[in-house]
Amino acid sequence: MVSQSFRYAPNIELLTARAVDLMWDNYVGYSDDVFDKKELIPSVAKNIDLGVRVLRRGSPPSRDELLPGRDLGGRRASQGVPLESVIQAYRSTERTIILDIFSGSQAWPVELTSHYADLIISTFDLLTEEMINSYRETASAIEAAQRRVENELVTAIANGAVPAASDLDRWAHTLRIEQQGPWLSFAIGSVRNADHVEVLRLRQRISAALQASVAGPLLFGDMGRLTVALARPRGSAGDIQEALARAVDGFESTAGYAVGVGGPSGDLVAAQESCEQARDAVAIALGRVATTRVVQFDDVLLEVLLGREPKLADRLVESRLGGLRGHPHLLDTLEALVACNHSQAAVAKALFVHPNTVTYRIKRIQELTGFDPLTMTDFTQMATALLWLRPDRV
Repeated sequence: MVSQSFRYAPNIELLTARAVDLMWDNYVGYSDDVFDKKELIPSVAKNIDLGVRVLRRGSPPSRDELLPGRDLGGRRASQGVPLESVIQAYRSTERTIILDIFSGSQAWPVELTSHYADLIISTFDLLTEEMINSYRETASAIEAAQRRVENELVTAIANGAVPAASDLDRWAHTLRIEQQGPWLSFAIGSVRNADHVEVLRLRQRISAALQASVAGPLLFGDMGRLTVALARPRGSAGDIQEALARAVDGFESTAGYAVGVGGPSGDLVAAQESCEQARDAVAIALGRVATTRVVQFDDVLLEVLLGREPKLADRLVESRLGGLRGHPHLLDTLEALVACNHSQAAVAKALFVHPNTVTYRIKRIQELTGFDPLTMTDFTQMATALLWLRPDRV
C-alpha cells in the first residue's frame, strides 16, 4: 500500500524557470517572433503548481483542474505554434518535475518514488489530451476561416475588383501576408471535368513543390473550372514555373491539367493584371496539354492576341489557309516547316519523304493559297494562322 502523504514542497519559481529554459528558443514557435516569453511563464507555473497539488494529495487532477489545458491549446493554435512543439513543451514541464522528485528522493523507497512519477506522467497525459483536443478544434476553425478569406481575396483580385483598404488589411491580418509585392498569379485548369478531391490533391502537391520558391503561403481561389493562385516569389518567376512543371508533370490524372503563369506585379491589388495573364496563359496551355503543360504568359503573347480577337483570327485562318482545306498532307508540311525552322531538308526527314516531295508540296501550297511559304512575310502570316487553327500541334 502506497502512502498518500507526500511532503513535497519545491520552489515553483525555480522549477518554472528550468522548464521555460528547456523549451524557449528550442521548440518551433517558442520564440519572440511568435509570442512574448512573459506569457509563457505563468502558464508553465500553473502546470507545475497543479503537479505539486496532485503529488501532495496523491490523486489525479479533477476535470476543472484540466481546463487550463484547453485554454492553452486554443491560444497556441491561434498563435500558430506547431502542435508538436506544444506537446514537447508539456513534456519538458513533466520532465522538470520528475527530475526534481528523483533528485530529492534518497529518503524515499524506490516504489514510492516511481508511484509519484507515474502520477505526474498520467497528470500531464490528461493535460496534453485536453490541450490537443482544444488545439485541433481551434486550428480547424481557424483554417476554415482562413480558407474563406483566402478564396474571398483571390477571387476579388482576379475579378478586377478594387478592394477597400479595410478589406485588404483584414485579409492580410487573417492570412498573415504582406500586401507589398512582388506578387504573381498562376491558374490551374483541366481539359476534362476534374474531381474536387483530386484538385485539392494537386493544390497540396503544388504547395509542397513551391515551398522553397515562395515567401509566405500560397493563396488559392475557386473560379468555376479554374483555380487561381497568388504567390510572392522569393527569387525569379522562372523558379516558380520550373517548380510548377515538376509538380504538374508528375501528377497522375486523366483530367489533363495545365497551368498558366502571369508576370509579377508591384503589390497585391496590382496582381489583378497577373491573374488576367495567368487565365489567358492557361487557356493556351490547355490546348497544349499533350506537350507543354505549364505556360508563361510572355511566351504565348501571339496566341493570346489571337484568342482575344477570335473573329479576326478566324478570318486570318480562312484567308491564309482556307485553300488547304481537304489537303491535310499540305497542312502537315506547313506545320513541319514551322517546327523545323524553315529548313526543307529537316522537313523531309521529319515527314519521311524525299526533299523533292517537300519542294513540290510547297509549290502546291502557294498555288492553293496565293501565299508563298518561302517568303518570310507570307510564311509568318501562315504560321500565325496555324497557331489558331491547330494550337495543340504547333
